[in-house]
Amino acid sequence: MIRFEHVNKSYRNVTILNDLSFEINPGEFTVLVGPSGCGKTTTLKMINRLIEPDSGDIYVNDRNIRDTDRIELRRSIGYVIQQIGLFPNMTVAQNIAVVPKLLKYPKAAIDETVHTLLDMVNMPYDAFASKYPHQLSGGQQQRIGVLRALAASPPIILMDEPFGALDPMTRASLQDEVKNLQQQLNKTFVFVTHDMDEALDLADKIIFMDKGGIVQIDSPEDMLENPATNLIRSFMKKRLAGPDQPPSLVRDFMRTDIHKVSRNRGVRECIELMAHVDIDSLIVTNLDKTYAGTISIKDLKADGKTGVINTPEDGRPYRSSEPFIKTETPNVRLNYDAKACFDVLLESDSRYIVVLTPEDRVAGIVTNTSVAKALADAFWNN
Repeated sequence: MIRFEHVNKSYRNVTILNDLSFEINPGEFTVLVGPSGCGKTTTLKMINRLIEPDSGDIYVNDRNIRDTDRIELRRSIGYVIQQIGLFPNMTVAQNIAVVPKLLKYPKAAIDETVHTLLDMVNMPYDAFASKYPHQLSGGQQQRIGVLRALAASPPIILMDEPFGALDPMTRASLQDEVKNLQQQLNKTFVFVTHDMDEALDLADKIIFMDKGGIVQIDSPEDMLENPATNLIRSFMKKRLAGPDQPPSLVRDFMRTDIHKVSRNRGVRECIELMAHVDIDSLIVTNLDKTYAGTISIKDLKADGKTGVINTPEDGRPYRSSEPFIKTETPNVRLNYDAKACFDVLLESDSRYIVVLTPEDRVAGIVTNTSVAKALADAFWNN
Protein backbone atom coordinates (compact mmCIF):
# COMPACT_ATOMS: atom_id res chain seq x y z
CA MET A 1 0.00 0.00 0.00
CA ILE A 2 1.06 3.60 -0.72
CA ARG A 3 -0.24 6.22 1.67
CA PHE A 4 0.12 10.03 1.66
CA GLU A 5 -0.67 11.85 4.90
CA HIS A 6 -0.99 15.65 4.80
CA VAL A 7 1.84 16.14 2.31
CA ASN A 8 2.83 19.69 1.37
CA LYS A 9 5.34 21.09 -1.11
CA SER A 10 6.20 24.62 -2.21
CA TYR A 11 8.77 26.19 -4.53
CA ARG A 12 9.70 29.85 -4.06
CA ASN A 13 6.49 30.56 -2.14
CA VAL A 14 4.37 28.86 -4.81
CA THR A 15 2.27 26.00 -3.44
CA ILE A 16 2.73 22.83 -5.47
CA LEU A 17 0.98 20.35 -3.17
CA ASN A 18 -1.48 21.35 -0.49
CA ASP A 19 -2.32 18.92 2.34
CA LEU A 20 -2.38 15.88 0.06
CA SER A 21 -3.81 12.68 1.60
CA PHE A 22 -4.82 9.48 -0.21
CA GLU A 23 -4.20 5.73 -0.35
CA ILE A 24 -3.35 3.33 -3.19
CA ASN A 25 -4.09 -0.34 -2.57
CA PRO A 26 -1.75 -3.19 -3.53
CA GLY A 27 -2.27 -4.41 -7.10
CA GLU A 28 -4.25 -1.32 -8.05
CA PHE A 29 -3.78 0.69 -11.26
CA THR A 30 -4.07 4.30 -10.10
CA VAL A 31 -3.94 7.22 -12.52
CA LEU A 32 -3.10 10.78 -11.47
CA VAL A 33 -4.74 13.16 -13.94
CA GLY A 34 -5.31 16.87 -14.17
CA PRO A 35 -4.24 20.07 -15.94
CA SER A 36 -0.59 21.06 -16.35
CA GLY A 37 0.90 22.33 -13.11
CA CYS A 38 -1.64 20.57 -10.89
CA GLY A 39 1.09 18.65 -8.99
CA LYS A 40 0.61 15.15 -10.37
CA THR A 41 4.25 14.60 -11.47
CA THR A 42 5.54 16.04 -8.19
CA THR A 43 3.27 13.60 -6.35
CA LEU A 44 4.61 10.67 -8.40
CA LYS A 45 8.26 11.62 -7.84
CA MET A 46 7.73 11.77 -4.10
CA ILE A 47 6.98 8.05 -3.99
CA ASN A 48 10.57 7.17 -4.95
CA ARG A 49 12.06 10.23 -3.22
CA LEU A 50 13.12 12.06 -6.36
CA ILE A 51 11.35 14.98 -4.64
CA GLU A 52 11.04 15.35 -0.88
CA PRO A 53 7.96 16.89 0.79
CA ASP A 54 8.23 19.99 2.95
CA SER A 55 5.93 18.37 5.48
CA GLY A 56 3.72 15.35 5.84
CA ASP A 57 4.49 11.64 5.52
CA ILE A 58 4.51 9.03 2.76
CA TYR A 59 4.32 5.34 3.53
CA VAL A 60 5.02 2.30 1.38
CA ASN A 61 3.82 -0.94 2.98
CA ASP A 62 3.35 0.93 6.27
CA ARG A 63 6.97 2.06 6.35
CA ASN A 64 7.77 5.77 6.19
CA ILE A 65 9.94 6.21 3.13
CA ARG A 66 12.06 8.74 5.01
CA ASP A 67 13.37 5.77 6.97
CA THR A 68 14.42 3.95 3.77
CA ASP A 69 17.69 4.53 1.94
CA ARG A 70 16.96 6.35 -1.34
CA ILE A 71 18.93 3.93 -3.52
CA GLU A 72 17.39 0.90 -1.85
CA LEU A 73 13.92 2.43 -2.29
CA ARG A 74 14.43 3.22 -5.97
CA ARG A 75 15.71 -0.25 -6.76
CA SER A 76 12.46 -1.62 -5.36
CA ILE A 77 10.28 0.68 -7.48
CA GLY A 78 10.16 0.60 -11.29
CA TYR A 79 10.15 3.97 -13.03
CA VAL A 80 9.17 4.74 -16.64
CA ILE A 81 9.26 8.21 -18.22
CA GLN A 82 8.40 9.64 -21.62
CA GLN A 83 12.06 10.06 -22.63
CA ILE A 84 12.64 6.31 -22.03
CA GLY A 85 16.39 6.68 -21.41
CA LEU A 86 17.56 3.38 -22.88
CA PHE A 87 21.34 2.99 -22.87
CA PRO A 88 22.32 3.37 -26.55
CA ASN A 89 25.45 1.22 -26.23
CA MET A 90 23.51 -1.71 -24.75
CA THR A 91 21.39 -4.27 -26.52
CA VAL A 92 17.71 -4.78 -25.74
CA ALA A 93 18.56 -7.72 -23.48
CA GLN A 94 21.25 -5.74 -21.66
CA ASN A 95 18.93 -2.78 -21.14
CA ILE A 96 16.25 -4.98 -19.60
CA ALA A 97 18.81 -6.68 -17.35
CA VAL A 98 20.29 -3.50 -15.84
CA VAL A 99 18.59 -3.58 -12.43
CA PRO A 100 18.67 -7.38 -11.94
CA LYS A 101 22.44 -7.24 -12.56
CA LEU A 102 22.84 -4.45 -9.99
CA LEU A 103 20.93 -6.64 -7.55
CA LYS A 104 23.27 -9.55 -8.42
CA TYR A 105 20.60 -11.90 -9.71
CA PRO A 106 21.97 -15.18 -11.17
CA LYS A 107 22.64 -14.99 -14.91
CA ALA A 108 20.24 -17.85 -15.67
CA ALA A 109 17.44 -16.07 -13.80
CA ILE A 110 18.14 -12.83 -15.68
CA ASP A 111 18.09 -14.60 -19.06
CA GLU A 112 14.81 -16.28 -18.19
CA THR A 113 13.30 -12.94 -17.13
CA VAL A 114 14.37 -11.25 -20.38
CA HIS A 115 12.90 -14.11 -22.46
CA THR A 116 9.62 -14.04 -20.53
CA LEU A 117 9.13 -10.28 -20.61
CA LEU A 118 9.89 -9.97 -24.33
CA ASP A 119 7.40 -12.72 -25.07
CA MET A 120 4.75 -10.88 -23.04
CA VAL A 121 4.89 -7.88 -25.40
CA ASN A 122 5.19 -9.93 -28.60
CA MET A 123 8.84 -9.09 -29.19
CA PRO A 124 10.45 -12.55 -29.61
CA TYR A 125 13.83 -12.94 -27.93
CA ASP A 126 15.58 -14.27 -31.04
CA ALA A 127 14.42 -11.29 -33.12
CA PHE A 128 14.97 -8.45 -30.65
CA ALA A 129 17.34 -9.33 -27.79
CA SER A 130 20.53 -8.44 -29.67
CA LYS A 131 19.22 -5.25 -31.27
CA TYR A 132 20.26 -1.78 -30.13
CA PRO A 133 17.81 1.04 -29.29
CA HIS A 134 18.44 2.93 -32.54
CA GLN A 135 17.24 -0.14 -34.45
CA LEU A 136 13.81 0.00 -32.78
CA SER A 137 10.74 2.10 -33.48
CA GLY A 138 9.54 4.58 -30.87
CA GLY A 139 6.86 2.18 -29.67
CA GLN A 140 9.33 -0.69 -29.39
CA GLN A 141 11.75 1.48 -27.42
CA GLN A 142 9.00 2.42 -24.99
CA ARG A 143 8.08 -1.24 -24.57
CA ILE A 144 11.68 -1.98 -23.59
CA GLY A 145 11.54 0.92 -21.12
CA VAL A 146 8.51 -0.68 -19.49
CA LEU A 147 10.14 -4.12 -19.41
CA ARG A 148 13.30 -2.68 -17.84
CA ALA A 149 11.15 -1.24 -15.04
CA LEU A 150 9.54 -4.66 -14.51
CA ALA A 151 12.68 -6.79 -14.78
CA ALA A 152 13.55 -6.95 -11.06
CA SER A 153 9.87 -7.66 -10.25
CA PRO A 154 9.32 -4.56 -8.10
CA PRO A 155 5.91 -4.40 -6.40
CA ILE A 156 5.39 -0.77 -7.52
CA ILE A 157 5.77 0.76 -11.00
CA LEU A 158 5.70 4.54 -11.52
CA MET A 159 4.95 5.85 -15.01
CA ASP A 160 5.17 9.56 -15.86
CA GLU A 161 3.30 10.27 -19.14
CA PRO A 162 5.20 7.41 -20.79
CA PHE A 163 3.25 7.43 -24.06
CA GLY A 164 2.89 11.18 -24.62
CA ALA A 165 5.37 11.33 -27.52
CA LEU A 166 3.91 8.39 -29.46
CA ASP A 167 1.40 8.41 -32.29
CA PRO A 168 -2.15 7.44 -31.22
CA MET A 169 -2.15 3.97 -32.81
CA THR A 170 1.07 2.99 -31.05
CA ARG A 171 -0.12 4.65 -27.87
CA ALA A 172 -3.38 2.67 -27.84
CA SER A 173 -1.49 -0.58 -28.41
CA LEU A 174 0.92 0.15 -25.55
CA GLN A 175 -1.92 1.09 -23.23
CA ASP A 176 -3.48 -2.34 -23.80
CA GLU A 177 -0.14 -4.09 -23.26
CA VAL A 178 0.64 -2.18 -20.05
CA LYS A 179 -2.80 -2.91 -18.60
CA ASN A 180 -2.40 -6.60 -19.46
CA LEU A 181 1.07 -6.68 -17.88
CA GLN A 182 -0.23 -5.05 -14.71
CA GLN A 183 -3.05 -7.55 -14.42
CA GLN A 184 -0.88 -10.58 -15.19
CA LEU A 185 1.90 -9.58 -12.81
CA ASN A 186 -0.38 -8.12 -10.12
CA LYS A 187 1.76 -5.01 -9.67
CA THR A 188 0.76 -1.66 -8.21
CA PHE A 189 0.93 0.92 -11.01
CA VAL A 190 0.88 4.68 -10.45
CA PHE A 191 0.47 6.45 -13.79
CA VAL A 192 0.54 10.18 -14.59
CA THR A 193 -1.30 11.63 -17.58
CA HIS A 194 -3.10 14.79 -18.65
CA ASP A 195 -5.29 12.72 -21.02
CA MET A 196 -8.60 11.76 -19.44
CA ASP A 197 -9.32 9.17 -22.14
CA GLU A 198 -6.08 7.41 -21.20
CA ALA A 199 -7.02 7.57 -17.52
CA LEU A 200 -10.46 6.10 -18.18
CA ASP A 201 -8.99 3.28 -20.29
CA LEU A 202 -6.30 2.25 -17.79
CA ALA A 203 -7.35 3.05 -14.25
CA ASP A 204 -8.88 1.08 -11.45
CA LYS A 205 -8.83 4.35 -9.51
CA ILE A 206 -8.53 7.93 -10.83
CA ILE A 207 -7.14 10.72 -8.67
CA PHE A 208 -8.07 14.02 -10.31
CA MET A 209 -5.85 16.90 -9.15
CA ASP A 210 -5.97 20.66 -9.55
CA LYS A 211 -3.87 23.43 -7.96
CA GLY A 212 -1.97 21.00 -5.77
CA GLY A 213 -5.01 19.35 -4.24
CA ILE A 214 -7.34 16.44 -4.91
CA VAL A 215 -10.64 17.31 -6.58
CA GLN A 216 -12.06 13.77 -6.80
CA ILE A 217 -10.98 10.17 -6.22
CA ASP A 218 -13.18 7.57 -7.89
CA SER A 219 -13.36 4.61 -10.20
CA PRO A 220 -13.65 5.48 -13.91
CA GLU A 221 -17.31 4.43 -13.92
CA ASP A 222 -18.21 6.57 -10.90
CA MET A 223 -16.29 9.56 -12.22
CA LEU A 224 -18.14 9.29 -15.53
CA GLU A 225 -21.47 9.04 -13.73
CA ASN A 226 -20.80 11.75 -11.16
CA PRO A 227 -18.01 14.19 -12.10
CA ALA A 228 -17.42 16.46 -9.11
CA THR A 229 -16.70 19.69 -11.01
CA ASN A 230 -17.05 21.36 -14.39
CA LEU A 231 -13.27 21.01 -14.81
CA ILE A 232 -13.58 17.23 -14.67
CA ARG A 233 -16.50 17.35 -17.09
CA SER A 234 -14.39 19.35 -19.53
CA PHE A 235 -11.55 16.83 -19.26
CA MET A 236 -13.99 14.07 -20.15
CA LYS A 237 -15.21 16.21 -23.06
CA LYS A 238 -18.74 15.67 -21.87
CA ARG A 239 -21.19 17.10 -24.37
CA LEU A 240 -24.36 18.41 -22.82
CA ALA A 241 -26.82 17.48 -25.55
CA GLY A 242 -30.10 19.34 -25.89
CA PRO A 243 -33.05 19.41 -28.26
CA ASP A 244 -31.64 22.43 -30.11
CA GLN A 245 -28.15 20.99 -30.56
CA PRO A 246 -27.21 20.59 -34.25
CA PRO A 247 -26.38 17.11 -35.60
CA SER A 248 -22.85 15.86 -34.94
CA LEU A 249 -20.55 16.08 -37.92
CA VAL A 250 -17.62 13.93 -38.99
CA ARG A 251 -15.22 16.76 -38.15
CA ASP A 252 -16.23 16.41 -34.46
CA PHE A 253 -14.95 12.84 -34.24
CA MET A 254 -12.21 12.44 -36.82
CA ARG A 255 -8.56 11.92 -35.94
CA THR A 256 -6.07 14.36 -37.43
CA ASP A 257 -2.88 12.61 -36.28
CA ILE A 258 -2.35 10.61 -39.46
CA HIS A 259 0.66 9.60 -41.53
CA LYS A 260 0.74 10.60 -45.19
CA VAL A 261 3.17 10.00 -48.05
CA SER A 262 3.36 11.37 -51.56
CA ARG A 263 2.56 8.93 -54.37
CA ASN A 264 6.12 9.24 -55.76
CA ARG A 265 7.68 7.68 -52.66
CA GLY A 266 9.42 4.32 -52.96
CA VAL A 267 8.40 0.98 -51.55
CA ARG A 268 11.27 0.79 -49.06
CA GLU A 269 10.59 4.32 -47.80
CA CYS A 270 6.93 3.50 -47.19
CA ILE A 271 7.77 0.26 -45.39
CA GLU A 272 10.36 1.92 -43.17
CA LEU A 273 7.92 4.69 -42.22
CA MET A 274 5.23 2.19 -41.29
CA ALA A 275 7.73 0.16 -39.26
CA HIS A 276 9.03 3.25 -37.48
CA VAL A 277 5.62 4.43 -36.28
CA ASP A 278 4.09 0.95 -35.77
CA ILE A 279 1.26 1.21 -38.31
CA ASP A 280 0.29 -1.00 -41.25
CA SER A 281 -1.09 1.50 -43.77
CA LEU A 282 -0.50 5.04 -45.03
CA ILE A 283 -2.61 7.76 -46.61
CA VAL A 284 -1.23 8.62 -50.08
CA THR A 285 -1.48 12.09 -51.63
CA ASN A 286 -0.89 13.43 -55.11
CA LEU A 287 1.87 15.93 -55.79
CA ASP A 288 -0.65 18.78 -55.35
CA LYS A 289 -1.50 17.39 -51.86
CA THR A 290 -4.93 16.06 -52.90
CA TYR A 291 -6.02 12.60 -51.80
CA ALA A 292 -4.82 9.70 -53.97
CA GLY A 293 -5.64 6.58 -51.94
CA THR A 294 -4.08 4.30 -49.35
CA ILE A 295 -1.20 1.87 -49.29
CA SER A 296 -0.72 -1.04 -46.89
CA ILE A 297 2.16 -3.21 -45.78
CA LYS A 298 0.14 -6.26 -46.77
CA ASP A 299 -0.07 -5.11 -50.39
CA LEU A 300 3.59 -4.06 -50.53
CA LYS A 301 4.77 -7.46 -49.36
CA ALA A 302 2.35 -9.49 -51.44
CA ASP A 303 4.40 -9.42 -54.66
CA GLY A 304 7.90 -10.16 -53.52
CA LYS A 305 10.68 -9.19 -51.20
CA THR A 306 10.68 -5.84 -49.45
CA GLY A 307 11.94 -3.02 -51.64
CA VAL A 308 12.47 -5.06 -54.84
CA ILE A 309 9.25 -6.04 -56.60
CA ASN A 310 8.92 -7.44 -60.12
CA THR A 311 6.68 -5.86 -62.72
CA PRO A 312 4.43 -8.30 -64.54
CA GLU A 313 5.39 -6.74 -67.91
CA ASP A 314 9.12 -7.24 -68.17
CA GLY A 315 10.23 -8.83 -64.91
CA ARG A 316 12.59 -5.98 -64.06
CA PRO A 317 12.68 -4.80 -60.45
CA TYR A 318 11.14 -1.48 -59.59
CA ARG A 319 10.91 0.44 -56.33
CA SER A 320 7.93 2.75 -56.85
CA SER A 321 5.00 2.27 -54.47
CA GLU A 322 2.54 3.81 -56.93
CA PRO A 323 1.25 0.51 -58.39
CA PHE A 324 0.11 -0.52 -54.88
CA ILE A 325 -2.07 2.51 -54.16
CA LYS A 326 -5.65 1.44 -53.45
CA THR A 327 -8.73 3.61 -53.85
CA GLU A 328 -11.29 1.31 -52.20
CA THR A 329 -11.09 2.97 -48.77
CA PRO A 330 -14.33 4.95 -48.26
CA ASN A 331 -14.06 8.74 -48.02
CA VAL A 332 -16.42 11.48 -46.84
CA ARG A 333 -16.41 15.27 -46.48
CA LEU A 334 -15.81 17.31 -43.33
CA ASN A 335 -19.46 18.35 -43.02
CA TYR A 336 -20.79 14.80 -43.47
CA ASP A 337 -23.23 13.61 -40.80
CA ALA A 338 -21.34 11.58 -38.18
CA LYS A 339 -24.00 8.89 -37.79
CA ALA A 340 -24.14 8.30 -41.54
CA CYS A 341 -20.34 8.11 -41.63
CA PHE A 342 -20.31 5.55 -38.80
CA ASP A 343 -22.88 3.45 -40.65
CA VAL A 344 -20.64 3.46 -43.74
CA LEU A 345 -17.64 2.40 -41.67
CA LEU A 346 -19.45 -0.39 -39.85
CA GLU A 347 -20.87 -1.77 -43.09
CA SER A 348 -17.55 -1.68 -44.98
CA ASP A 349 -14.52 -3.95 -44.79
CA SER A 350 -12.28 -0.95 -44.10
CA ARG A 351 -10.79 -0.14 -40.70
CA TYR A 352 -11.17 3.58 -41.28
CA ILE A 353 -12.75 6.25 -43.48
CA VAL A 354 -10.75 9.10 -44.99
CA VAL A 355 -12.16 12.59 -44.38
CA LEU A 356 -11.57 15.15 -47.15
CA THR A 357 -11.73 18.93 -47.35
CA PRO A 358 -13.70 20.68 -50.14
CA GLU A 359 -10.37 20.89 -51.99
CA ASP A 360 -9.95 17.07 -51.86
CA ARG A 361 -7.14 17.29 -49.32
CA VAL A 362 -6.95 14.89 -46.39
CA ALA A 363 -8.34 16.36 -43.16
CA GLY A 364 -8.29 13.21 -41.05
CA ILE A 365 -9.70 9.72 -40.61
CA VAL A 366 -12.61 8.17 -38.73
CA THR A 367 -11.85 4.83 -37.07
CA ASN A 368 -13.73 2.26 -35.03
CA THR A 369 -12.33 4.02 -31.98
CA SER A 370 -14.07 7.20 -33.15
CA VAL A 371 -17.35 5.27 -33.12
CA ALA A 372 -16.65 4.02 -29.60
CA LYS A 373 -15.95 7.55 -28.36
CA ALA A 374 -19.16 8.81 -29.93
CA LEU A 375 -21.12 6.04 -28.22
CA ALA A 376 -19.43 6.89 -24.93
CA ASP A 377 -20.39 10.55 -25.34
CA ALA A 378 -23.98 9.56 -26.01
CA PHE A 379 -23.94 7.34 -22.91
CA TRP A 380 -22.57 10.16 -20.72
CA ASN A 381 -25.33 12.45 -21.91
CA ASN A 382 -28.15 10.12 -20.84
